[in-house]
Amino acid sequence: MKEQDFWQLEEQFWTSGADFYDQRLGRNALMVFPEPAGVLDRKATLESLQSGARWKNVSFTNKKFAMPAQSTAVLVYSVQADRGGSGTAYSAQCSSTYVHSSGDWQLALHQQTPTD
Repeated sequence: MKEQDFWQLEEQFWTSGADFYDQRLGRNALMVFPEPAGVLDRKATLESLQSGARWKNVSFTNKKFAMPAQSTAVLVYSVQADRGGSGTAYSAQCSSTYVHSSGDWQLALHQQTPTD
């Protein structure tokens, strides 16, 4: 995959629902969110998508991309996002690690540090 493909995939993780996550989230994936969510495994992440509103507008800046191995890609960036309503603005510094497994790229780890 090309770098731009990873950025498009990352945006889909912000805006898509549980079906997308089910296809692209690694079997042993971890998501590291601010409290009260904290660290979620794959099952807890999929469950959380059932009750939460998805992001409507997402913008990445300060983007960095690395491939430390042929089967590993790392994205680091700042995000500005909102859910489409007043009071839903969110900004954070994020990182995501993808691994190539079973013929496809899967999200293995995602981390967010709010900058509000």
